[in-house]
Amino acid sequence: MAAPEPSRLSFDNVVIDFAGRRLLRDDVEQPLEPKAFGVLALLARSPGVAVPRDAILDAVWGHRHVTPGVLNRVMTLLRHALGEDAHAPRYLHTVHGVGYRFDLPQGAPAGDAAATAVGVDAPGVDAGPSGTGSSGTGSPTSAGPAADDADAASGDSGAAPFHRRAADRAPPPRTHRAAWLLVPLTVAVAVAVVAARWWPNERPAARAPAAASLATAEPTLVVMPLKAIGDDAGARVLAEGLSEELIGNLARIDGLRVIARESSSLAAGDRANLVARLGVSHALEGSLQQADQRLRVRLRLVEADTGRALWARDFDRDAAEVLLLQREIAEAVAASLALKLGLAAAPARSGDADFLRRYLAARALIGRRDLTVESSSETAESELRALLRERPDDARVHAALALALEIRAQRRPSVAPVLRQDAAREAAIALRLDPRLPEPYAVLGSADCIANRWERCVTLLERARALAPSEPGLVYLYTSALARLGYLDRAEAIARETLRRDPINPVGHFQLGRLLDTLGRHDEARAHLDRTAIDGAYARWFNAVWRRDYAAALRIAEREIGAPDHPDPYAARLAPGYAAASRAFADPALWPQAIDAFARFDRVADRPNFFDVLRPDAPSRAAQLIATLDEVRRRGYSSWDLLLWTRDYAFLRRDPAFQRYLRDSGILAYWRRHGFPPQCRPQGDGARCE
Repeated sequence: MAAPEPSRLSFDNVVIDFAGRRLLRDDVEQPLEPKAFGVLALLARSPGVAVPRDAILDAVWGHRHVTPGVLNRVMTLLRHALGEDAHAPRYLHTVHGVGYRFDLPQGAPAGDAAATAVGVDAPGVDAGPSGTGSSGTGSPTSAGPAADDADAASGDSGAAPFHRRAADRAPPPRTHRAAWLLVPLTVAVAVAVVAARWWPNERPAARAPAAASLATAEPTLVVMPLKAIGDDAGARVLAEGLSEELIGNLARIDGLRVIARESSSLAAGDRANLVARLGVSHALEGSLQQADQRLRVRLRLVEADTGRALWARDFDRDAAEVLLLQREIAEAVAASLALKLGLAAAPARSGDADFLRRYLAARALIGRRDLTVESSSETAESELRALLRERPDDARVHAALALALEIRAQRRPSVAPVLRQDAAREAAIALRLDPRLPEPYAVLGSADCIANRWERCVTLLERARALAPSEPGLVYLYTSALARLGYLDRAEAIARETLRRDPINPVGHFQLGRLLDTLGRHDEARAHLDRTAIDGAYARWFNAVWRRDYAAALRIAEREIGAPDHPDPYAARLAPGYAAASRAFADPALWPQAIDAFARFDRVADRPNFFDVLRPDAPSRAAQLIATLDEVRRRGYSSWDLLLWTRDYAFLRRDPAFQRYLRDSGILAYWRRHGFPPQCRPQGDGARCE
């Protein structure tokens, strides 16, 4: 008699609840899509067994065609959920040329998992299109965004050649590399099949060349800013806001890279360089017209290199149905490119056209770093609260308000604790109403980082990134958390991927430039920091100092940090100190004046400054500097706590106070569970970091 299937599997700090289809780590439910849990359940039920990729795809995706990237993405999600690094896995191992293997940690009771044979109908695996969304209950860490992909070829005779059942297939070859060479042809056929079902009135000749062009590379889409028809200022706000929201929705389509908003705006005036500069394969372009409460969006999906239209369509909707409108557009794009739609099914109704316009206008103000805090996040907060008085159950407004409060907390450190309490409350409400929104995960994750709750911090920020991969501001929070944990290499890799999506956004260049300076690659960092906005002046100044270009540092201090339009309210007070320090680097006799200038700032400011790490006597004050930089991190208003990891300041990491910092912050405990960063290694009760 076969052994009964286990209902759960426990090891280390992890519980796999097969019956409840949940994964818990440190008693916190990890957000997993149904297919991702299906893969985990399949592997975990057979620990120590190498499962071929084809067998996983057959069992979990129900014999339907999916690209290799889908399984790769799922494995990445599982590793994040299990809290392990792909470069040093403990549980999920890649078996090159075969597939994947799940290993129980040494000493775990092997009897907890049944060693069942891998089969098409493996118990606990979602083998068909029946899954409909999240397995969670709506708590901040339990919900997922993805509904299962519909079987687009079900019942279609044209799908038969590449949707055969496992029983009809030949045994998989010893290596699967050759099998994936068939993917381009399959994609071409899938495009023709799916497009025929979606667009029966289109000419086949217009579709065939587009399908062939998709076979060679990852589709990359740019959403051109919608053109507002007419002179109505409200319609222009709607067009700009909907363009940005479309980017966020389309970025969730599996296998599609979507260029982010800043670079999309550049593309609007530089069409000739779309392919060369942004690597774009397709463009979505069109217009928006408003007539009272009706919105008409006219769109075309075109090949970027040839200008050939794949389809053109009018979308007519009531303004209250804008979420449904966005989903319809995403479905049309996904179907045309034969990709899986990663959006949930039933969007709620929003407010009328005026409500929508006001929401989009406030949302656009939140992250404006070129404006004062009064004109940006505080104005946005006031309008969002007014909108909630009209529609208290609008999830998107609660999410935007949470983000506005968090950004205001970063720019108003004196009242940050109170603002963050309000932000957490709004984020929790938003997640209860709609767990697919990325902003609440980012807000709650940021609070966990500040509180040294690193497990939740990383999990929630990774969730925000997965939901909004084309939103540089949210991705920046995730890379910053990795960098603060010392994982500078991983943070750099993600920052570079962000720039691929948005190659002109100053936020992306600032992020990568700061990481490169932290890694000691100052000339490379300069190329990125020179492309940041005025609020990148501090970073440019430090970079000039590290490159020993003190004349440039002085120019930056006087013309940029001291500029009257600098958005940082502290810039005018800091500029004299930065100018004096620039002169002191060239003439060390002037250091007393520079130190005195920063001391005057410290006496009147309500936040610590991070300049002191540059003083000639800094090594003798390492313990105080570490405490100051930790305070910068915990107050969450700056990235300059990364000076703790900057290669130029190894004296900080050699001081005994750094060991206390690693222990007290919980970073050392996190390393012991997830692996040490490349520049650190265990040493006694602590770690040695170069």
